[in-house]
Amino acid sequence: MIRDPAITKERMQKKYAQRKYHLPVIGHFSDRSVRFSSILEASQATNIHPTLIFEACIGKIFKAKSTHWEYEKGNHYLKYKAFYIRTQATYTRRVGFNG
Repeated sequence: MIRDPAITKERMQKKYAQRKYHLPVIGHFSDRSVRFSSILEASQATNIHPTLIFEACIGKIFKAKSTHWEYEKGNHYLKYKAFYIRTQATYTRRVGFNG
């Protein structure tokens, strides 16, 4: 399957334009905690993929490359965390992983 680079670039721009990638986050490194104004800024500074940082912020994964991440407290924190918890609680797999 050959992917057109123009279409791929357009899809990536659309994905990273979502609000969840433009909210302030805090990265807890081994020696200090740093506040970033957005997940995209944190990604550029640390070379960690933005999706990994987002998943660490909502609690889907524990750490992203040995760094704890969290949203700065606020309504957005509650919104995304509550959505993930609600989705996780209602999800049931009817068929095994291999079909």
